[in-house]
Amino acid sequence: MPRIAALFCVALAALVALAVTAAPTRAEPVLIGVAGPMSGSLSAYGAQMVEGVQRAADQINARGGLGGREVEIVIGDDVADPTRVEAVTDDLIGRGVFAVIGHFTSGTSSIAAPRYANADILMLTPMATDPLLTQDGSWNMFRLAPRDDAQSQVSGRYLATEYARGRVAIVHDRSAFGKGLADRTRQVMNDLGLDDVVYAGIDPGESDYGALVRELAEAQIDAVYFGGMAEEAGIILRQMREAGLAATFVTGEGAISPQFTASAGEAAIGALMTAALPRDSYDRPLDEALAATGLEGGRTALMSFVALRVLEEARDHVPELDPQAIAGYLRSGAMLMTEIGPVAFDAQGDASLGEYGLFAWQTQPGRDFIDYEGNLVAR
Repeated sequence: MPRIAALFCVALAALVALAVTAAPTRAEPVLIGVAGPMSGSLSAYGAQMVEGVQRAADQINARGGLGGREVEIVIGDDVADPTRVEAVTDDLIGRGVFAVIGHFTSGTSSIAAPRYANADILMLTPMATDPLLTQDGSWNMFRLAPRDDAQSQVSGRYLATEYARGRVAIVHDRSAFGKGLADRTRQVMNDLGLDDVVYAGIDPGESDYGALVRELAEAQIDAVYFGGMAEEAGIILRQMREAGLAATFVTGEGAISPQFTASAGEAAIGALMTAALPRDSYDRPLDEALAATGLEGGRTALMSFVALRVLEEARDHVPELDPQAIAGYLRSGAMLMTEIGPVAFDAQGDASLGEYGLFAWQTQPGRDFIDYEGNLVAR
């Protein structure tokens, strides 16, 4: 019996070893970084980025993953602070991410992009708008946001045309994004013959901009251009209306967020914002695209979602999940079908989202959005 038992144990061990050898090995997941302001004054935008990328990852995984591998997201919090970027990028690089959706601001993105490039990591920013970001020749940098120069051409021409004999104020939030957008709009307006009568910067994160509103009222301003984000834009507009200042309020795509109406209240109706024009019947207005994806956030959530979808679409046209191959395909100008419509990138890495227009902000029960059907003011 001892000999039979020993033989049985040996046979059993051999069967177990054979079963282990025959069992398929599970492919390692594809790690996708989401880098942005997860804390601090811009944390609402970081939350939108996570929402968008996670929703896209869930849908991609339900379709079999990215190149047959499950997608997992890894979050990096840069607090929109350039001094935090090195630590965040080091962490994501060390964890072996394949690509990063981020960063949110132009200042953080400009620092992060070359660090990821050196580590052979793709970077797709959903919201950074400084034109210089995609002009340094970096192979890995792609942008899914309108460049400041594209937006400023529309808003600057509008102000110079509609208020040729009026009094215009240029206001910004002192950030690289806000000041850059305001300065470019101002330059277009000035070049067309209209000088601003007020040029002012604010400190973001404040709850009261009464001093600015009083300055605008005393200058008898007819129109205000604001370069900055949704919360401050909403507060300034609301306080303008509370003070009886009826000046037209114009701003950029950074304010397209539920935060804007939360801060502005009813004053939000009629505010003007630049956004990409639908190009054809395949393009979707913002509200329809959000509904199609199931996202609750605003444009930041949507473009973060699309950034990961772009990688999925490109992967289907390259031999393997290789960052250089995907980057080359994206820069080829190939049309990628996404939930917002067709998206293509030029040789610099800018998304060819089409022409930009100036739209009037509208509200609808349960959702805040720019209505592309009937509310185009200028292009």
